[in-house]
Amino acid sequence: MSQDLQRPLELGEVLSFAATAAVMLSSTLFFPEYFWLFILLALVEGISTRFRTERVLSLNRIFFAFILILLGAEALGLDALGMILETVVVIAIMDLLFLLRRTRARSRADFISIISRRLNSYLFTLFPAAIFSVGLTYLGTVTIGASIGPANAILGLGLASFIVFLIILFVSTRPRETLK
Repeated sequence: MSQDLQRPLELGEVLSFAATAAVMLSSTLFFPEYFWLFILLALVEGISTRFRTERVLSLNRIFFAFILILLGAEALGLDALGMILETVVVIAIMDLLFLLRRTRARSRADFISIISRRLNSYLFTLFPAAIFSVGLTYLGTVTIGASIGPANAILGLGLASFIVFLIILFVSTRPRETLK
């Protein structure tokens, strides 16, 4: 463990820290009343990067993403479409920051290739998930909302969201092979 602390940080670790701290600190532009929280999160990010405490680093980033989604939901007025898009963007940013930390590319071309492949993979994962979620939420809200009325619209949205979650879970799980 002490050997691990004495060796210099990898370029990916430094870049990941810098990018994460920049995202955390730029969040103060959108939510200035939480300035000190974002400063604290950036400080925890720096300390956990320096001492290579992966668990603290992961928890710090997950907490930041959760806070960002909650604050964004409040700022967007709990709009379902906005929340879905915000969640997809936060997932993409956090994924890229974790990937950046693990990247051990030996050249700039390798690094750019790795990042561009990851961005390209979002066209087949995150983008369809967002479109699918928005479409199913809309259909579910229309279907359920018509039967329960506008007075219980939040209940309809909650039920539609739950149904969307179940459909995505069903579609994304690998089918079991039948026993012969």
